[in-house]
Amino acid sequence: MAEIKSVQMAKLAAVPAQKLATTESHGRVRIMFAALAADHVQGAIADTVAFGRIPAGARILPTGTLSCAAGTASSTLDIGLRRVKDGTVIDADGLATAVNIAAAGSKAINTGALIANGASYVTAEEVEVYGTIAGAVLAANQAMSIQLAYVTD
Repeated sequence: MAEIKSVQMAKLAAVPAQKLATTESHGRVRIMFAALAADHVQGAIADTVAFGRIPAGARILPTGTLSCAAGTASSTLDIGLRRVKDGTVIDADGLATAVNIAAAGSKAINTGALIANGASYVTAEEVEVYGTIAGAVLAANQAMSIQLAYVTD
């Protein structure tokens, strides 16, 4: 019977064996948490929300969540990454696409191309996690927080 090896198992089976990165084995899971201030302004369509930073060399896990109170009907948020150094967009919806922020609740941050459908993303440099408002305005004072897990060191 044949066996398919993961990339990591192939590294270990190689002669000589290759060392796995800490983002592949024995790394530490860290959390980036961010919450909007209780008294924030309304955000227009295409405005952005800066949430937080993730260090270089971190593997972003597809387990993040966004929790929010009810907002403006039809309002959504794309969640992506940009370079801390100069603000250049890496992928505007790489973590999540069109997250419904109109309805209250907890929503998954795992539909973006960088981490969905078996994809894996390791940051090449320190990145900023940000959201882009779409569909309708972000309601003033709408409660919102996100939690993103990543593996490092």
